[in-house]
Order: sequence, then C-alpha cells, then structure tokens
Amino acid sequence: MASSANLPAGFADLEGFVPEWVHPDAEHRLVKRLSSEMDDIRAFYVAMLERGEAALAWLRDYELGVLPPEGERLLRLMLMLAEVAPAVEWYGDPRVYDGFPVERLRYLRQISDTAPQLQPGDAR
Repeated sequence: MASSANLPAGFADLEGFVPEWVHPDAEHRLVKRLSSEMDDIRAFYVAMLERGEAALAWLRDYELGVLPPEGERLLRLMLMLAEVAPAVEWYGDPRVYDGFPVERLRYLRQISDTAPQLQPGDAR
C-alpha cells in the first residue's frame, strides 16, 4: 500500500520542508539557495543535519531507480542539505563571494538524482 506522506515513516518532523526545499535537479537547488535568506537556510540546515544520519541510513536500503516517491523526496532534501551546507559552514551567505561567478554556470545536461546510474560495461 502506498504511503500518503511526503516522506518515509519516521521523518514527519521534516515534512514541512518538502514544499519549499525539494527540487528536481541541481540547477533548481542552486536557484533556491541563491534566492533564500540565510535565516531560512540555517533553519533548514540545522533540522536536516540533526536527521542526516537517519536519512542516510534509510536511503542505504535502496538503489537509485527503485526509491519509492517518499524516498526520492528524502534524497532530494539531503541533496539540498549538501547544496546549502557551504553557505552555512563557510560563507555565511547564500552566494560564494570569492568563487566562480554563478551567473556564468550553464547546465548543458542534467543527470537524474533518482534514476539508476550506469555501471561499467552497461550499454549507453
């Protein structure tokens, strides 16, 4: 029976982050980070960091390509945590002020966050 929850059982405390912080790909995560206030980024970061080990433990039971929808959302929350962590831990700002200008980034090809990845020897 499919779950009606946005996240797997045991992660109800993170449900409120799903609408704002789950994004379909790296480009959208970057845009979210850049358009967010540091107070919001920090609140998300703290909540996710506290639950990160449990989330990773849950995700380890699945391979990419077979995650249920609520698992895909949990994975995307964790990817968003990775996106915002430098803003909190290093820069204190959503922007990387001494790095490559983000305006010059061009995503030529998006790689799915949740699809199975090719293994060596797999046909392309």
